[in-house]
Amino acid sequence: MPDRVAYERKRAARHALPPAADRAGEVEELYRRAREVGGWTETLEPLEFAPRDHAGAFHLDGLPPLAGTVTELTDGGTVTGRLLAAAGPDLHLLAPDGRCLALDTRLMGGWVLRKADGGDGFSVPVTAAAPADDPNEQGELF
Repeated sequence: MPDRVAYERKRAARHALPPAADRAGEVEELYRRAREVGGWTETLEPLEFAPRDHAGAFHLDGLPPLAGTVTELTDGGTVTGRLLAAAGPDLHLLAPDGRCLALDTRLMGGWVLRKADGGDGFSVPVTAAAPADDPNEQGELF
């Protein structure tokens, strides 16, 4: 199992979130397993489980499938669309052509922001979205 998950996979996973109850159940199971591990010192007092799901705060629930990611900004290029969600450095946009695209705001340094004209479409390079799950990754051993 890799010690790090590629950011492209994390980005894609935001668009395939299981229902909130399922997410809470998975975290509760991990919490239960952690509590079963022995060796808690007397200075550590484990708290009762209380899930905190932030998907709603970032508007991540119900995102359409991710179609692609902006790879670079270009002179004369246009990025336009309706903001659907914001998480980490990403803005998840619904482009005028109906695609859901991610824009990493770290690409925006030094670029002029202005209001797009009504007929402007996406005209910057976009790469296809990575799958949320790596098809080459081995599953659990047992």
